[in-house]
Amino acid sequence: MPPLLPRRRSPLTVSLFTCGLLGLAMLLAAPLGCGKQDGKEAASDSTAAADSAAADSSKAAEPEPEKAIKVNAGAVRQGDLVTSIYADGELRTPRSLAIRAKVGGELIEVGVKDGDRVKEGQLIARIDPRSYRLDLEAARYAHLQALSQMAAEADSFSGDPRVSADFGTARAELERAHDERSLSDEEYRARLLALELGALDKGAFRQEVLEQRTGLATARLSLERARLALEYTEIRAPFAGAVQGLAAVVGENVSVGQTLCSLYDNSQLEAVVHVLEADLANLSEGRPALIAVPAVADTLKAEIDVISPNLDAASRTCECILRFPNRGGRFRPGMFARAEIAGFVFPDRLLVPKAAVLIRDDRPLVFKVAGDTAQWLYVTVGLENDSWVEIKSVHSGGSLEPGDEVVVSDHLTLAHEAKIDIRRRVTPRDRWNLAAGQVDGP
Repeated sequence: MPPLLPRRRSPLTVSLFTCGLLGLAMLLAAPLGCGKQDGKEAASDSTAAADSAAADSSKAAEPEPEKAIKVNAGAVRQGDLVTSIYADGELRTPRSLAIRAKVGGELIEVGVKDGDRVKEGQLIARIDPRSYRLDLEAARYAHLQALSQMAAEADSFSGDPRVSADFGTARAELERAHDERSLSDEEYRARLLALELGALDKGAFRQEVLEQRTGLATARLSLERARLALEYTEIRAPFAGAVQGLAAVVGENVSVGQTLCSLYDNSQLEAVVHVLEADLANLSEGRPALIAVPAVADTLKAEIDVISPNLDAASRTCECILRFPNRGGRFRPGMFARAEIAGFVFPDRLLVPKAAVLIRDDRPLVFKVAGDTAQWLYVTVGLENDSWVEIKSVHSGGSLEPGDEVVVSDHLTLAHEAKIDIRRRVTPRDRWNLAAGQVDGP
């Protein structure tokens, strides 16, 4: 069999085949070209990211400025530290009186009611005065009768004025010797009797003897008593105050000394408080105090007027009296009172505001203002009151002097040499500023 010869393609077939190969080549070349372009863009993005990270790293390397902490500051001072003592008691009025009848009889008028406020001299009650008027008339007639008897006998008595003057001088010397204890009581009485008898013999006391003999002296005394008894039928207020416990009824027969009511003057009151024996050592009259009265939810300023010389053996307390005006009548006798008194005074101490002292690691410290930073100082503290703490010594961190400033707020987490910004400067309430004579109320 003859060998097979390759089959000849037509020109059209060759042309189509060639075009197919070219198309396939272009299709294969196209992805390779795109990948090359995307690679360039990815490389550009990577470079930008690296530059950004480098910039962020450069910013992080720069330290941020420290932010100042806003605080309040207070001054250190040298002065007296005053501690308070406390005592309980009650209010009372120094002017209270039981109004009693001085004469007996029937009540014909009662001019007040329980709780009324009366003025000095105002009528409270009236007793039937008719029998007392009659007694006054009888006494007046007896007096006139004695006067006529004396006039009839006056010519038979004559006195010597010089003798009376000498007697007065001698009696004054005798009384002075008795007052100076150079004469005993027995010697004084004996010499006085002898002096009086001698003066009588010389013509002294003629007038008095005549008045006694004629009954004029007795009649004069009876007349005065009758006049007083008539005045006593009108029972009047001895001072301005409030009536309480009225027990008088019109028509009632009262006896001498019977209580009709009580009168209270509440314009001035006093707190009687009981101070413990242990607190008396440094207490003195005139010391300022605050009196709290819970019943009216009020506190007022006062001072100690009286410290009792006696001590109650059972309670081991001493009575102290603090007087004050009762403006507006808000306070009443019998109300409970608690006094806070400026008690112990410790002079010349270095003091810081109480709010400045912190405890760290069981050690007290304060933050001293040093420019725009806070400098911690570990200190030893001493006495204290509600406002101030005594600084006995500074252990470490620097010094503390009067006039320095310390941080008194926002310092619980404050660090040493932390930057601070003083918001305001505050002064503690100095309740007992004795040097200035001031008391800071509640």
